[in-house]
Amino acid sequence: MTDQREQQQQQPQPQQQQQQTKSNEEPRTNLIINYLPQNMNEKELYSLFVTIGPVESCRVMKDYKTGYSYGFGFVNYAKAEDAATAISTLNGLQVQNKRLKVSFARPSGEEIKETNLYVTNLPRNITESQIDEIFSKYGNIVQKNILKDKLTGLPRGVAFVRFDKREEAQEAIARLHGTIPEGGSEPLSVKIAEEHGKQKAAYYAGWQAGYNQSRGK
Repeated sequence: MTDQREQQQQQPQPQQQQQQTKSNEEPRTNLIINYLPQNMNEKELYSLFVTIGPVESCRVMKDYKTGYSYGFGFVNYAKAEDAATAISTLNGLQVQNKRLKVSFARPSGEEIKETNLYVTNLPRNITESQIDEIFSKYGNIVQKNILKDKLTGLPRGVAFVRFDKREEAQEAIARLHGTIPEGGSEPLSVKIAEEHGKQKAAYYAGWQAGYNQSRGK
């Protein structure tokens, strides 16, 4: 009996050690900032957040080719307490026409993959509030971007909608893909944005191969 008790007491210890190690490896200093104004750059983001404490890194997420801001970014503080203060101080702050959403960035892992949706065939006069109305039934939207034509500034009928969890994104796909929204004339195409990127890459790779073949390469 004594041996069994000792074993039972000893068993949780490795788990506690693992938890301590995990928390040591992942200090909560990295923040994600959603709903950034479209024209906000990294210098402006840095200037805003460095008022709380020393910032180690700062990045506004943009399309690699076009430079189009996705409307969110990351700020990594030197100290965990400064990150916590930034959330309590700057979350909900009105900057231009946006209200910032500041929270701890989740570690990159399986649970946060496949949360970003690529939506096409939206009505051309779609607004952000209408996007909310259509998609928020299926989960917490952390970011949304309606793509606009560079020349006219008018919506192209295309948007990115990022959910908090993968299952929320999957539910939105299941319920909305192939449906015609109010004011629309075509069925929506709702896909995981990562898959859209892969398809695009495969298309260009195939095109390049065909192009090279036609030139006798």
